[in-house]
Amino acid sequence: MFDQNFEKFDFKEKYPTHYLTQDNNVVETTTQGFNYISISWVGHPEDGKIFNKAIQLLEGLIFTIKFKLKWNPPDGFFDFSMPPTESSWQNIEGDRKDRKRKVSLPVPDFMTKEKVTNTRRIAQAKSAEKLSQVKYSTSKEKKVIQVLHIWAYQTSKRTINKLHSYCKKNKLEIKSDYQELYLNDMRRTKPEKLETIIRYEVKKIK
Repeated sequence: MFDQNFEKFDFKEKYPTHYLTQDNNVVETTTQGFNYISISWVGHPEDGKIFNKAIQLLEGLIFTIKFKLKWNPPDGFFDFSMPPTESSWQNIEGDRKDRKRKVSLPVPDFMTKEKVTNTRRIAQAKSAEKLSQVKYSTSKEKKVIQVLHIWAYQTSKRTINKLHSYCKKNKLEIKSDYQELYLNDMRRTKPEKLETIIRYEVKKIK
């Protein structure tokens, strides 16, 4: 999945189709297959405390594993910058307080499921609070439509409607949950400057 000879790996630069945008127009593209670590929960979409805590835990695991591996690097090891956070939603049209959400970060192949699990166990033993369950998964390439949304997440309804209209015009059927990719850090970025890719996996209607 990853180029092992890349000195300082940048996800957005190395996999431009995965993060493809074209102004505010809908684009069809193919996502990259990645290994992911993720945290899932049920709650209101505007509850930022759980969201930020989940990201902090995932980023902490990645930094910890990468730091340890630098001292005894496995085959294929390379340094990399933190990838954009990805999020998916279920029950997007249902009650806001009952929406199922998953936050994920892609990880290189050398960050195996075993390394993630062992590092989380160590962190749990040192923490006074219960840590959320971190899961490891692998995704395949997918055909998607996506569009860049600029501004706060609460204003994304019009952008989502643009994707649905595109499906109708181009005879496409939505296959997946609603997805977001955050191109900048929402914890350090003003709402009017937030850049979010909004995405659906699709298939052609016969």
